[in-house]
Amino acid sequence: MRLGKTAKTKTLDHRVVLERQMIGLAQTLALDQNKCTGCRDCQVICPREAISSTDPVVEKGTLKRPIRMDIDPNLCHFCGQCAIVCPTKAFFWRENQEEIPGLISSGIFPVLQEEINIQTDKCKADCGSVCASSCPVDAVTVKIYRDPDTGEEKIAAVEVDKIACFYCHKCEQACPYDAIRVDCSRYGIVIFSPQYCPQGCYACTDICPSGALHVENERVKLDESACIYCRSCQNVCPVDEALEIKREKIRHGPVCSQLWVEIQAKLVSGPAKARLIEEIALRKRDRAFRTRID
Repeated sequence: MRLGKTAKTKTLDHRVVLERQMIGLAQTLALDQNKCTGCRDCQVICPREAISSTDPVVEKGTLKRPIRMDIDPNLCHFCGQCAIVCPTKAFFWRENQEEIPGLISSGIFPVLQEEINIQTDKCKADCGSVCASSCPVDAVTVKIYRDPDTGEEKIAAVEVDKIACFYCHKCEQACPYDAIRVDCSRYGIVIFSPQYCPQGCYACTDICPSGALHVENERVKLDESACIYCRSCQNVCPVDEALEIKREKIRHGPVCSQLWVEIQAKLVSGPAKARLIEEIALRKRDRAFRTRID
């Protein structure tokens, strides 16, 4: 690898890996195309337009070829914005041994607020570990032990791989003992009009990462409580009137930089977008006013 030159490789397990080595600095950005659902958020917010995407191919109601994202090594400068906003954790970013992008550690970008809390004192082994079996990405592991005195099986721990988890609420819904609480970073509204769905078309269910869109009795059904509002389904739907995702909010920490406000305006829609655009305009006017005074 030439010093200062970005090298790009594509692995057999469908990962796009960019690496750049400079004096005292090693940078890596990897995109796992198996985790990517083609929401295109990364493409929308990339400041260098380094990320591109293909169009999906839907044939006879089946998603034959999903949207594929790619990264141009000549344009990417390893800022990490794509890794911060990706709803399915498809990106991996690293600079030397640091895996938190500098935009977050410097306070320019916030940490997105995503939480999963499990009260193991409520858990009982007789549930059959449904939280683990319901997880679409195998992020939940249940450890069970047998009480030496009673011979009864008990829950020792419930562990969540927070790198894999994208907070879809599936485990929360499956738990019969109300022991799990999940909060994802994106909230919105799904406008689903099944009367416009072409007969036999299940493309949206093929790409939905959480199973919010699924097939029941040969019909597409929506469980909005499991939706992470990634918009991947909307991107593959062949009929515009059938499906629309209105993302209203992105939960995040207290950072409110100009750059982050602009990024949010690109990721939300409707009244939320209008409010952010107005805030951007007010910030620019305020900055111009202060510049004239100075």
